Amino acid sequence: MNQPDLFGASSAPKRSARPDPAEVRRRLEAVLDLLRDSQSLPWTEDELRFHRTVVPQMTNWLEPQDADAMKREFQSHLERLSAA
Repeated sequence: MNQPDLFGASSAPKRSARPDPAEVRRRLEAVLDLLRDSQSLPWTEDELRFHRTVVPQMTNWLEPQDADAMKREFQSHLERLSAA
């Protein structure tokens, strides 16, 4: 007796586990744009902690030179907004 597949076979194509660098860059630019336009930190403490963790990790998917520049700009904005 043949047992049916418990979860059902999916014919949908599997997504790559590797993020698209263009999409990563777009998301990082959105975060940086928000910080550029802000006069004070736009996030709660929890959101700030999240972004301090996630933004540097996201830059790992970019070319090293781009990653370094985005991390520096992110840190610079956080310092500027924390002093405000």
